[in-house]
Amino acid sequence: MNLSIVIPAYNESDRIEQTLKSLKNLQLRNSEIIVVDDGSIDETKRIASQYADKLVVLNRNEGKGQALQKGWKEAEGDYIACLDADLGESSVEVRRLLAPVLNKQVDLTISMISPGKKAGMGIVKRRVQSLVYQKTGKHLQAPLSGQRVFHRKWLPFLIERKYVGFGIEAQMTIDLLNAGATFLEVPTTMTHREMGKSIRGFYHRLKQWIEIEKQLRGAGS
Repeated sequence: MNLSIVIPAYNESDRIEQTLKSLKNLQLRNSEIIVVDDGSIDETKRIASQYADKLVVLNRNEGKGQALQKGWKEAEGDYIACLDADLGESSVEVRRLLAPVLNKQVDLTISMISPGKKAGMGIVKRRVQSLVYQKTGKHLQAPLSGQRVFHRKWLPFLIERKYVGFGIEAQMTIDLLNAGATFLEVPTTMTHREMGKSIRGFYHRLKQWIEIEKQLRGAGS
C-alpha cells in the first residue's frame, strides 16, 4: 500500500495520543505516520515522538496549511492521508477513505461527518459549498473536511500552491477539482473534540473563519 499519514498538530496534547495509538493499532502494512508539530507550547511534541515514524517540528506556529505542506514534503508513500490530530479513536475510520483511492476508483476521498454530528461553521460551510460549485461545477457536502486521502501524483501540484492556515481544505478542493481530479465523499463516524460555546471555542471558530475567508479571496485564481 505504501501509505503516508500526515497529521498537523498544534497544542493537541490532550487528544493526539489516542489518535496515534488508534492508528498504530490498525497495523497498516507499509505505512508511515508523519506528525508536524506546528509550534506547540504543550506536550504535543513529546507525545508525538513516542508514536510517529517521522516528527517534523516547526519553531513557530505557521498554520495548518503550511504544516501540512511541510509534512507532505517528508511523505514517501504512494498514497497520502491527511488527518486531524484530535480524532481520537475515530482516526481508525481512515480505512473507509483508503479503498476507493487504492482501487483507482477516484483520485481523492473526503470524509463526511456522520449523521447527527454537529460539524459547526455552518455559514462558512455553505459559502465554501457555493464557491466550490461556482469554480468547479461540483457540489460537495463536506468541502471543509480535513480528513482526506489522495494519490501521490498530486503532491508536486499541491506543494507548490500557497495555502493559508485553516483555509487549506477549501482551496485544496478547488485546486484539485479544477486540475481534473475525481473525488468521492465517504460517510464516516470520525469525530472532533467538542469546543462547545466556550470562549476558547468561539476564538477557535473565529480564527478558522478569518483564515478561510482570507484563502477564499484567492481560491481558484
